[in-house]
Amino acid sequence: MGEPLSFISVANVEKLIKLLIRMHDEHRAEIARFADVFGDPLQLARFYVEPKCQHHNPADRHEDDEPMSQVRAPAFDVVNDFLRGDFTPLGDGRTQMFILSDAGMGKTSLLMMVRLMHLMAFWPPGYDCLLLKLGEGTLDAIAAHPDKANTVLLLDALDEDPLAWGAIESRLVTLLDATVQFRRVVLSCRTQFFPEAGSDAFGRPGRVEVGGYICPMVFLSLFDDAQVDDYLSKRFPDAWHRRLSGRENPERARAARVVHSMKSLRFRPLLLAHIDDIVEAGARDWNAYSLYQALVDRWLDREERKLRQQRGSSPSKETLWRVCMAVALHMQSRGSRLLPRVELDQLATGFRQLASLEDLDVGGRSLLNRTAAEDFRFSHYSIQEFLVVHALATEPADGSGEPLRITGQMLEFVAYLPRMPALGRLDFAGLQPSTLAGFSFQDVLSDGSLGPRMQLIPPGTFMMGSTPEDQVSVDEQPLHPVTIAQPFALGRFPVTFDEYDRFAMDAGRKRPKDWGWGRGNRPVIGVSWEDAAAYCAWLSQQTGRTYRLPSEAEWEYGCRAGSETRWCFGDAEEDLGPHAWYGANMEGRTHPVGEKRPNRWGLHDMHGNVWEWCEDHAHRSYEGAPADGSAWIDGDAEAGADRVVRGGSWINLARNVRSACRGRYEPDDRVVDLGFRCARVQEAAEPQAS
Repeated sequence: MGEPLSFISVANVEKLIKLLIRMHDEHRAEIARFADVFGDPLQLARFYVEPKCQHHNPADRHEDDEPMSQVRAPAFDVVNDFLRGDFTPLGDGRTQMFILSDAGMGKTSLLMMVRLMHLMAFWPPGYDCLLLKLGEGTLDAIAAHPDKANTVLLLDALDEDPLAWGAIESRLVTLLDATVQFRRVVLSCRTQFFPEAGSDAFGRPGRVEVGGYICPMVFLSLFDDAQVDDYLSKRFPDAWHRRLSGRENPERARAARVVHSMKSLRFRPLLLAHIDDIVEAGARDWNAYSLYQALVDRWLDREERKLRQQRGSSPSKETLWRVCMAVALHMQSRGSRLLPRVELDQLATGFRQLASLEDLDVGGRSLLNRTAAEDFRFSHYSIQEFLVVHALATEPADGSGEPLRITGQMLEFVAYLPRMPALGRLDFAGLQPSTLAGFSFQDVLSDGSLGPRMQLIPPGTFMMGSTPEDQVSVDEQPLHPVTIAQPFALGRFPVTFDEYDRFAMDAGRKRPKDWGWGRGNRPVIGVSWEDAAAYCAWLSQQTGRTYRLPSEAEWEYGCRAGSETRWCFGDAEEDLGPHAWYGANMEGRTHPVGEKRPNRWGLHDMHGNVWEWCEDHAHRSYEGAPADGSAWIDGDAEAGADRVVRGGSWINLARNVRSACRGRYEPDDRVVDLGFRCARVQEAAEPQAS
């Protein structure tokens, strides 16, 4: 038997770099076309660190838990094994593989490396490779390609494909149908955009069922510390005299200190690629929003300085910010990654400063690129996504403009905004529940520890209350529409003893009793409405954000998560057990949070475990209730007026843990089955300087 086929190997990366540097003329035109769509291949190869793959989504775990997948394999080995496998295309999905990860994790870079290995003749003879950015012309390019049986097809960025937005499953099936004749097919996609596909019927890890196809699927892992060090060593190599003396490169040492301050963000390859700018910004408590803001700000600092040196004058950095935000908003409204020259000219008639885009440097560390056709695009889609959110957060809202598609990455930026932007233009309607449920965040407290895990909740309209045949009491009537106009956040879990005890210690308050069941990750109980409100006020002071108890409408909206049934999952009581601790399975006590299934928006324990305080005064019906989701507060209510509680508890029957069920307690009551969860809201936007 001959040597096994080899399509991609880490051993060939150094040779690849040398060949790219000494590129022959026959390759230059193809490399130029390649760079036009995917970026500078030499820059990529010089600093490339091979990622690892795993079968489970890295996000499918609690922040403090061990990863679900401890088995991680080098990505080149995984891809090479797939490409050289001896199975033949049977149209069942085995020759079509998905590579998933979050933004900036290296999906496109991996496909670029596969294509470069082919282009520079490291592949076995007789095999072709076609790399395409998914979009409107993809099916035509696929159909026109010859010798499909000996071609590896690489399809990049399903999440950026306009034809997949709002129709992801049908688009996927169309692509799979169109590519069954190719030797192998690799499709990349952001994890949060990928549909809620079925698992393999045989229970095999790393397989997914899509439209009758059972395809291999892998997730790119976050970098580990060794990979981060490897990248820094490539980026800041030791000079020969330092190698002789054994002294570390001081630039690398400084970069390592700053990278450490990035916490979990340091494990994203895209952000490491901008380490020079991050080092200049210095060590600080970074989050996704502030880090991207710093990167764009450093870039525009350089551009303003260059233009001033070249011309003696230049647009201000603030003007350049507005130019970039206008471009990002325009492209997002069109569902495009490109700004053609003709569209730039049209836009400039209404905003003449846009003409300064022509003068920006599009090489080196620029966050803006230009294609051979003179079209503009941001160096990575996440830059465009950030600029869209930043524009909505900082520019005065005028209520105009096309709806803007929101993505999982934009959700992350929104969560860390210092103020609530006018987000009315963001289209949450096409957002998959799995995208929302897969995203949560934690604010940093003043001592550097983390606050409760919060889940972003989209705006929308829902029917609050119950129909007459379903209600338990008249206080659930009348059924009425409520519109939540702005996104907000709810605690993913009820506040735990651990979280509340930290507040009690800091504020010098008495710790609530636990009835001998234990503290830790169990929901805090025996807290009054005043206690819960005091915790929210303390959390606001600690984080600089605005925390409070949720309104009753916000609570029910979050609990329903788009459902109109008795419980978030449906109407069948026999299905309640996996979702709730209640009278039928309670074992005589509360249970640690998060042990039952979440709803479609990622919220746990909304049914049962503990009743939860809301902001509102208690009312005997919904007659006269606010329709905007705000808390129903009686300005003339007597001190001690009852407050609403929702969700039911471990003591209650199934009917009392329904989404619509209402309860009431006096605000100073402290009982064995009553706790709370927090809401986090963002303040009204004010125009801000960038």
